[in-house]
Amino acid sequence: MSDLIENLKAKLLHSTELIQQIASERNRRTGRSPNTEHDYLRLAQTLLTRAKTVDGGLIGAVSDTRRPTTFQKRIAALRFTLQSRQLELLDSIVEPVTPELAQKWQRLLDEQIDHTQAVIELRRQGLVGHRTRRRSKRVALGGLPPDWREQLCLRGSTGRYADALLLAALTGCRPSELEGGIEVSRVVNPMTEQPLIEIVIDGTKVKRLQGQPIRRIRYAEDDEHPLVLMLKGVLSKSQRTPMLVQINHADNFSVEVRRLAASLWPAHPQTITAYCLRHQWAADAKRVGDAGAVSRGLGHLSAKTQKLYGTASQGRRGYLLRPVSIEVERPVKDAAAPAALNKPDEPGPVS
Repeated sequence: MSDLIENLKAKLLHSTELIQQIASERNRRTGRSPNTEHDYLRLAQTLLTRAKTVDGGLIGAVSDTRRPTTFQKRIAALRFTLQSRQLELLDSIVEPVTPELAQKWQRLLDEQIDHTQAVIELRRQGLVGHRTRRRSKRVALGGLPPDWREQLCLRGSTGRYADALLLAALTGCRPSELEGGIEVSRVVNPMTEQPLIEIVIDGTKVKRLQGQPIRRIRYAEDDEHPLVLMLKGVLSKSQRTPMLVQINHADNFSVEVRRLAASLWPAHPQTITAYCLRHQWAADAKRVGDAGAVSRGLGHLSAKTQKLYGTASQGRRGYLLRPVSIEVERPVKDAAAPAALNKPDEPGPVS
């Protein structure tokens, strides 16, 4: 029995030393959102299950991708999950230790050691083979009709995601933010007495040095944009003030956007996703000359990220969204100076 206990202690020490090699100091300082942790645990479990049947085990399962971003996300998910399991193991091993429990814990520790060593090797070798460059969703906007958002919302107007689709088009919000619920209400500017429609978004991907916890996007009540008119109609029928728009699953919403787009434009070469609405919203802001609004409206803390979303040439003349104001809780770092305004009828390229 003493040999069994000593062997168990040795494995536990070895497993702890390996876990320390993959632990992330940065993540321990800044933390993760509950949504991220949930996604990491689910992804890691999928990879660990797949590792039992694929060539190369866990290394083969993680390396089965051509995208560096996917590879790195898998590594991050495994690092978090294995660290969590190590803590669970440490908490579960208590005295008295029976031979049956000792054998069970040794088996679990052997698995933990094997998985952690695989992650260490994956981090050492990196993604090998040909890599596929990630294609931005803004590329997918090319070739769509100028009123593609309006067509998409009309096609989905009788479905369960009708209101969510409309708000995604009007705000460029993330699908995960629709899961948390977005409030819409009529307000009045106390200074000008202008009637407004206010959309309040509780941000996701928010950390101490990342993201906007709350952002408020306001449109004029008399705005004649088709999407604003649709929202006014929905507000008029709502029995709640403010109106709450919420979905159960972001993934299901994304699938619905792809399905609706495919039914409208079956020959379009690129997949239209919910994030295309995010890129189009950014393109509109850039086209009207308010590049600084992109970071605020999309819920970013750094202005540098706005360059990743949409281009001014993708703003659709005659269909540009023009919020009256966008308010956020945190100042945007390195905010870009506003570009020169384009007149509504000014000629320009349209993708």
